[in-house]
Amino acid sequence: MEAVHWLVPTLAATSCWALSDVCCDYAIAGGDASDDGDPPPPPPDKAAKTLETEKLSPEQNAVVSAAVAAVAGGALCALRAHGGDRHLVLDAEAAVALFAGAIHFCAYAVELRAFKTASSTVITPLLQLSAVWMTLVRMAQPVAAWGLKAAPGAATPYAAAAAAAAAGEDAFYVATAAMHPFHVISIFLIFVGGFLPAARGDVRKFFTCSFYKQEAVACCVIGEALICVYNALLHACTFRANDGPLADRALRFFIASRAGNALACLIAIVSVPSFGGVRSVRRCARRFVCVAVLGECLSVVGVAVATLSYASFHEPAVVNAAEGGVQQLLNLLFAVVLHALCGFGRDVTDVWTKLVSFALISLGLALSAVS
Repeated sequence: MEAVHWLVPTLAATSCWALSDVCCDYAIAGGDASDDGDPPPPPPDKAAKTLETEKLSPEQNAVVSAAVAAVAGGALCALRAHGGDRHLVLDAEAAVALFAGAIHFCAYAVELRAFKTASSTVITPLLQLSAVWMTLVRMAQPVAAWGLKAAPGAATPYAAAAAAAAAGEDAFYVATAAMHPFHVISIFLIFVGGFLPAARGDVRKFFTCSFYKQEAVACCVIGEALICVYNALLHACTFRANDGPLADRALRFFIASRAGNALACLIAIVSVPSFGGVRSVRRCARRFVCVAVLGECLSVVGVAVATLSYASFHEPAVVNAAEGGVQQLLNLLFAVVLHALCGFGRDVTDVWTKLVSFALISLGLALSAVS
């Protein structure tokens, strides 16, 4: 069995994200009281419209997220500087991390739009798609490295990449071994299980255009493609087999990427019309703003902790799959419990389909630990 120490930060991060998604259910305007994924009917009267405007728009929630991330990154940077850290410089890895942070903001802003028409128990399973993209990247990476600079005498793309890495020719991590077949199977199971709730248990919908034209599905497809880019850059910058403390690499990436996240938010406010009304957040009810801030604090803690997972395991596709799978399971649990106990969030429907999803994802996670 493969060492599973990377699962500890993954479980911690996904717990934070699962709770953050339930907070988005509560704080973002546009959804109805259920999780069936259908577009909500228009408000019947002026009073209903007023109630909707008390909540945050997806763009306002994205700005709250960037603000929380900027504060967290700035605080950590100040602590590192106060401690005499001289490594916070704009080198190649810091520049890549800045770009990755900007990608992360774009991905999150797009995915928040899905909450206008669906709940977190439908949206969170859709986030499995990044594992599929990551698998394709993982398979293509050694081949690309071999094509760019094949090592003399190397018989395969993996051998060429390994020889180049051993010679110290690569500034970033390059995968040097083929994925285990069980890893591919695990990602497939997690993907199918994750998409079942959005299709309401009907797998035939996976092959119809109308399924992907739903706003929630379309936003998650785009957002998860961007998340795949972010995760690939994160893994490339932080994973080293023998190169200094893991926590130090992860922290440097987190600080630089949060700076890129905040910079992308500022650009969006200035140049994207839908972000122009961010000041109207003052008209939102205080309870919704507070819940949004709480959710984004949980989210940024998850981002920071998840960095350790990618920095400590050689298969980013497996980390990505486990990350999304556990998040879906915990989100479903939190959504059911919080709504049952205190009416927080939306009612959870189609439970049997989500239990089947649970079984498929659990099997996929078990296979992901096979060496």
